Amino acid sequence: MDNEDTLNLNDEDYMSGDELMDQNSAGNDDEAVGGKRRTSRCWKHFSIIGDKYPDGSNDVQCKFCKLNYQINLRRNGTTGLLRHMKVCSLNPVPGTPSTRNIDQIVFREMIAVALIEHNLPYSFVEYRRIREAWHYLNPSVKFWCRNTAASDCLKIYEREKLKLRQKLKEIPGRICLTADLWRALTVEGYLCLTAHYIDRDWTLICTRNWLRGFESLDSDEVNFEPLEEVGEEV
Repeated sequence: MDNEDTLNLNDEDYMSGDELMDQNSAGNDDEAVGGKRRTSRCWKHFSIIGDKYPDGSNDVQCKFCKLNYQINLRRNGTTGLLRHMKVCSLNPVPGTPSTRNIDQIVFREMIAVALIEHNLPYSFVEYRRIREAWHYLNPSVKFWCRNTAASDCLKIYEREKLKLRQKLKEIPGRICLTADLWRALTVEGYLCLTAHYIDRDWTLICTRNWLRGFESLDSDEVNFEPLEEVGEEV
């Protein structure tokens, strides 16, 4: 079941990043009513007109389109003002915070590394909330599909494989290989080959160089003949 279904988050109930920032600054706006400095970024766009009404509300005017709002800052916060910033046709500065252009290839590779390191599914890059968060951080981000994410992970694997092979060739001493067998919850068996060696700085290094899956560990299929192939590769 999706997290959003579990949490029952509907589109109407979901608050954007801008609205969340404004909600978090509501407490600061309460202090502003008492004469302290206002910290909400909406005050670069609005100004308070006149005195406070008996019910605690104030007249607030847009500095650009001159539209007036009567709002109780202590009770309602500044969410409505922030929404106006996003649609004001005379606003010279968009409501979205300015961000620098990003290198799309670098960003994709960072996400691919995260998928590998944290064992995340390729569909992670298609999650709606993840994409909304990326767009909030930088609207210039271009989204990609799970197939592209899988391709990025494979490219990283091939690149790291070449780097490891070159590193093993430069080892001055011998390499000790150990093999481990284990069974997954889905009954498939796996054989993992680990290389142990001492580098030029006299540091013991252990790296997993090879992994192979088997349908069953009880069959005659499990043997160590593939180790010869690995030896030829390294």
